[in-house]
Amino acid sequence: MNKKIILSIAILLSTTSLYAGDYKNSEATNIKVVDTFWENILTNPSVSMDLLHDDFQFEFMGICEICQKYNKETYESEWLGKVIPEVLPNGILINITNRIADKDWVIYTVEGEATAINGDYNNNYVMVMKLKDGKIIFFQEYMSDLLAETRLHKKKIVDIE
Repeated sequence: MNKKIILSIAILLSTTSLYAGDYKNSEATNIKVVDTFWENILTNPSVSMDLLHDDFQFEFMGICEICQKYNKETYESEWLGKVIPEVLPNGILINITNRIADKDWVIYTVEGEATAINGDYNNNYVMVMKLKDGKIIFFQEYMSDLLAETRLHKKKIVDIE
């Protein structure tokens, strides 16, 4: 009887270790995919676009002029092709400060540094990405929409009273 219990525990532990290894591998793989996406998005966007799932959805979160949803096609043509060059003509320096991942999700905190049409645009971001079949299928970008509106679109803050 004791041999059966020990054997059962050994099988359980080895199975758990295998699953834990798979979990870590998918976590590391997901981070590698997202790192590759960020390393290439501004300089070699075709590499980044190849990492997007056919059903990809992106949303620039918040309440602002450019806060909208995009699919794979409009992410490339509108977001990368028109919106970003208009509001950040000199580009943006992206510094990833934290990475959190599991088998489906990758979350990055990012510090951005740029000059926009109305001054410094040094926004902080949270990038939430879901992966499916080794590609990014869902991406929400959270930032200060107030900073986006005042620096990217020359809007002013006014008292409401």
